[in-house]
Amino acid sequence: MQRDPTPVLNRPVPPFRAVRVARGWSLRETARKSGMDAGHLSKVERGQAGVSVDQLKRLADVLGLTELSTLLAPYSGAEQ
Repeated sequence: MQRDPTPVLNRPVPPFRAVRVARGWSLRETARKSGMDAGHLSKVERGQAGVSVDQLKRLADVLGLTELSTLLAPYSGAEQ
């Protein structure tokens, strides 16, 4: 059986880490504010794990990504 030669990093990865770093926040701080596990958030930032719509909405809210948050609002169980 052959392995897929496409590295994980070639997959599209949301720019969460870039936004977090631009805000001057640590991974742990961002994870705490968004209610996520820091290890899981690290994997999400690297494109190695996914998130639910609710987690994505909370992360967008915490990072100030208002357009993304607005787009996700109808699909999220989180309060608006």
